[in-house]
Amino acid sequence: MIVFLLYRKGDGEMRVLEQSDERTHERALLEVLYRQAEQLHKKPAYQGFHQVVRKLVSDGLYGSWINRYSSNEIKWLGLQIMPERDQLLSVKQLLQYMKEFVTCNHYDRRLGLPQERLMLIAMAAMQNETVQRLQKVREAYWVLSMGYVTLPDDIMAFFGKTFYPGQPVRRLHSMNLLDSRIPSFLASQVKEKHVRIPTTFMEQVKACGSWLVFDMEEVRRVMNGSLQDVGSESFRRAVANPSITHKRLSAIGLMKQLLASDGIVFHFDDDFQRGTKGLHSHIQLSKVLRRNILARVCGIHVRLLNGILDVWEREDNRRDLQIEAAGWEEALADQRISLHSEQAVSFIEELSEEINLHVIKTSLQLAKEKGPYLQFEGSDWQSGSYFEQRSYTTEEWQKVRNEIAGNGIRNGCLRKASDTENLSGYSLTKHQQLSMINRLAVQQNHTDVGGSITLEKSAFIETAELLQLLMKAWNCGIKEVHIK
Repeated sequence: MIVFLLYRKGDGEMRVLEQSDERTHERALLEVLYRQAEQLHKKPAYQGFHQVVRKLVSDGLYGSWINRYSSNEIKWLGLQIMPERDQLLSVKQLLQYMKEFVTCNHYDRRLGLPQERLMLIAMAAMQNETVQRLQKVREAYWVLSMGYVTLPDDIMAFFGKTFYPGQPVRRLHSMNLLDSRIPSFLASQVKEKHVRIPTTFMEQVKACGSWLVFDMEEVRRVMNGSLQDVGSESFRRAVANPSITHKRLSAIGLMKQLLASDGIVFHFDDDFQRGTKGLHSHIQLSKVLRRNILARVCGIHVRLLNGILDVWEREDNRRDLQIEAAGWEEALADQRISLHSEQAVSFIEELSEEINLHVIKTSLQLAKEKGPYLQFEGSDWQSGSYFEQRSYTTEEWQKVRNEIAGNGIRNGCLRKASDTENLSGYSLTKHQQLSMINRLAVQQNHTDVGGSITLEKSAFIETAELLQLLMKAWNCGIKEVHIK
């Protein structure tokens, strides 16, 4: 609950003070956690980390990898735990630790505390390090416990433990734009409608041309297959086959139906799932920039993620990472830069390039230590095309390029652009939404995987203007656009 108190100063100015009981709830939750830990272990909270770890292993809750650390090493790492960092967690985060992240035994009793869980994640990630391993564990714990880096929920909940249920496959409600049922799909009550938008359709919209739709049941029955994109052999055969019904629609008319539909998601790509593979994580920009520790955090972050990949087997010969920078709005506010200004676009582009340089340097260093990813030979990294496409021509970039050509790089993919939407609580004008597109576009100049953007329908935006915004996003290479 948040209470707003108003009072009038002598000069008549009204000020608003915000008083929140968030800290009260946080302290109450921590007291519950600490009391349970004390009752279970017969010791004050955060004392006896070594005994906690041995209990977790003996109960079969953590793997035998723990035995790679000696008793003295575990005791030393226990001394590095900072209980006061629990206070950096919000009530929502604490509840998630209690319900999902902190280990429970077979009787559903919690056997650890938040900072102990973070230390165990760091230990599991760095277990295969051979040089200064304890120092690397301590650094990994530091970035996690300070909130500089956040990991996905499945890592937080299961990494290092003996059980992992696997990630549920999210089913997307989607339909081919060539399907004659597309108008019915757009009018349906499905909350999130995913539609792949071929380049040829956007070109027809731009030219006020036409678009063909087909009876897909007839296509499957007659051709014993499905339609690919316009221009494919299967498409040409379907058009020429008199047994397959097709209909010609106005491209711009169909686009208006798309824009009018609730919960529409445009995918300007051949594959809905492109970019979903890879270990996803976030750098919390505002926290990192305030302390001027970007290079250090990026280095620890990339090593931490690679340690997780080493331990947690994934069918990925590219060792893909998706490091996303979070908190751009807050970072801009800290710099006293207006969110919708050209200065914001310049700041984001410069910082995105700097982040990319730091993560690439660390991946290069890891390749020197452990070898490049398996598909490095013949890649854009080896040929140098990666750097040419991004106009990385400075002396520092050229040095990195030459070193990668000779030594390889540990990860085929490193960066993901942010998913961008309006968090202000008020409707944006066309100009403000254009600035959102520009901010995401310059991020994508320095990432391997594009982000998504959410454009808004509102009283300020007419359909024609919304179409202009969509065309702008498409022209800027943004692969996923949500309309709400």
